[in-house]
Amino acid sequence: MVIGGQSSGKSSVLENIVGRDFLPRGTNIVTRRPTVIMLLNTPTAAQDWIEFGHKKGEKYYEFFKAREEIEMDTERLCGHNKEISAEPIIVKVFSRNVVNLTLVDLPGITKIPQGSQPDDIELQIKELCYEYV
Repeated sequence: MVIGGQSSGKSSVLENIVGRDFLPRGTNIVTRRPTVIMLLNTPTAAQDWIEFGHKKGEKYYEFFKAREEIEMDTERLCGHNKEISAEPIIVKVFSRNVVNLTLVDLPGITKIPQGSQPDDIELQIKELCYEYV
């Protein structure tokens, strides 16, 4: 689990552990809901792929398309105003280059609301982090 301030590199640390770029990038709040990343060692796999809990049976071999799916599903649930949600995105990464491990990427703690975020956004994010701790 990675907890820290907004835009402090939490998602980048997780991508380095996975060995692939697939998490949304940008400024301000990018991770707006918990992202549960399940690494699954598949020693006989010819190539790596990602599957999502909300898209049963679909395989994403192009990791940039997995990033787009995370962004679209976040927008679907959280809207466009940088709101957050406690509902996790389940991401399964299948690769022969990983160990079986589960990681969680959480929204970064921010002190100043952006857009139409509620005034208590910092408290909401901290409470979400406490739930996972």
